[in-house]
Amino acid sequence: MEENINIKIEEKIRNISKYLNEYTKDQLKCYNLTLGRFHVMRVIIKSQPVSMGDIHEELHMANSTVTVIVDYLNEAQLVKRYRDPKDRRVVLLELTDKGRKIMESLLEKRQDFMKKALLDMQDCAEDLYSNLERLLTKIEKMYQ
Repeated sequence: MEENINIKIEEKIRNISKYLNEYTKDQLKCYNLTLGRFHVMRVIIKSQPVSMGDIHEELHMANSTVTVIVDYLNEAQLVKRYRDPKDRRVVLLELTDKGRKIMESLLEKRQDFMKKALLDMQDCAEDLYSNLERLLTKIEKMYQ
């Protein structure tokens, strides 16, 4: 019985992620962005300035993949690169104004999507968050 509920929980988490990603992909089309590009920009907007290594660590992407994505974002004038004044070997990344506006719009749309999904669940949303946070913390500890 316990194994059955674990399978069901994993399936629900995977499906929530799938639908959120599908919704996001639909929103990205008009900006000619992929999900990978979006996630790189999400990491940048959350903690800018960030290094390429920070993105690699956060997203578990190959360095070469991060480089290709950042090259595209830089050419599209969504991200700017510059050398870290404290360590010239490190390249730092920040969103341009254009990139920031796009990300703010996309993140707002994702939040609206989640608000609609949780609309009739406000009585248990805090508990849901708490339980998901506990699960994530346990998984992170197991993974390390």
